[in-house]
Amino acid sequence: MNYIETGEITSLHGIRGEVKVYPWADYPEFLEEFDTFYIKKNKMHFQRLKAVSVRTHKGMVLIQFEGIDNTELARNLIGQIIYLNRDEIELEEGFYFIADLIGCKVVNGETGEEIGTITDVKNLGASDIYYIEGKDGKEYMFPAVEEFLMGTDINEKIIKIKVIEGMFSED
Repeated sequence: MNYIETGEITSLHGIRGEVKVYPWADYPEFLEEFDTFYIKKNKMHFQRLKAVSVRTHKGMVLIQFEGIDNTELARNLIGQIIYLNRDEIELEEGFYFIADLIGCKVVNGETGEEIGTITDVKNLGASDIYYIEGKDGKEYMFPAVEEFLMGTDINEKIIKIKVIEGMFSED
């Protein structure tokens, strides 16, 4: 199986073993679509956790796992990263996993010139921001909005962008 990190269990919620998960998704409700999650037991093995309930509350995701029905059992999960089976996830067209974007080459869509490589993706409110390590070794932030994205090929690990004047130079 192919697993993808999807959030971190941060604390308990209530006294019946429900946990709070800080979601690593564009919107927390995304995790409500799933009833099976995984935690890493060691480098090679994952433990399957069946969810009895999954709901969103104040930007966090509250999950009650089967067999974990008190705070003592749930406390052992705090700090754990939760994973989804990537094969069970269907993304809408134009949506990508951050893990797939990191490492992609960024090229000028008009000239084909390589600009750099995506090192991180963050959402700072209005849109995602691509952090690009330029060929010059400098870090650049680029707004990942439709008007500047010309094409994304995850299989080829290439993102074509419309270059904003002055964005990648000191002119």
